Amino acid sequence: MRIVRGLTSGNQARALRDGGRSHAREVLASTMQDEVIPRLLASLQRAHGAPSARDGTVLGPHHVNELVGLLLRGTQPQAAAYVEQLHACGVGADALILDLLARSAHRLGEMWENDLCDFTEVTLGVMRLSTMMRLVSSAFDTATPPADDAPGILLVQAPGEQHGLGLAMVGHFFRRAGWQVRAEPVITQDELIDIVSGNWFAVVGISVSCSDHLDRLTRAIAALRAASCNPAIGVMVGGAPFIDQPGMVASVGADGTAADGRLAVEQAHILLARHLRDKLAAGEG
Repeated sequence: MRIVRGLTSGNQARALRDGGRSHAREVLASTMQDEVIPRLLASLQRAHGAPSARDGTVLGPHHVNELVGLLLRGTQPQAAAYVEQLHACGVGADALILDLLARSAHRLGEMWENDLCDFTEVTLGVMRLSTMMRLVSSAFDTATPPADDAPGILLVQAPGEQHGLGLAMVGHFFRRAGWQVRAEPVITQDELIDIVSGNWFAVVGISVSCSDHLDRLTRAIAALRAASCNPAIGVMVGGAPFIDQPGMVASVGADGTAADGRLAVEQAHILLARHLRDKLAAGEG
């Protein structure tokens, strides 16, 4: 059943396609209310081969092709059953998210841009994929409750944006690493200031889907630093603008960026170590 056939006319689809590769990604992201495809491209480019699972299963292109086929021509339960089958064979949640679902999102974007699928077909596939990502990050999350003294991170989207799925994926990796995670999928700058002024966080992670909001992001980061009850709070940013141009991190007043959830945890630990080093150098604590 083509449940999203009414989303756009044929003329609209052609106009969108004529907008080029970058605009195609923006439209897909808007349909999902997320930026899944562009924000995960860097993790795909950096991958050095899929990890082996407990029974020797390796996620490869044929697994991606199988899932994409189910997303486009099968049903949501069939796609879910395929992912659950791989998990039962020993493929962990991290590999499912980064090496199967993310690669499938990338593949769907390529298929539309290369006219292998029309807008309606790929939109349906991406909508089903967004549901799969939520299922994996929740059903397969085996993280234990964090310790009382575990570092805390606040995950938000940039003021004015709405794309909570990417934040949920990043939160999955921080919980697995033992962090205390608070995620606010929809937030204004005033709400952000209220939260950081009344709660202690080691790091704030802010997700951005397009460069149109960078001026607003710069102001928000300056305001949250001024209001934070942790004067040494670390600020990380992520999303398509920083994947394409990592040098923009400093220009918005942030401390670092990461292409995916695993790298985000590593970067956050670097920020914590840097803060501890600076405290020791200043003779504090």
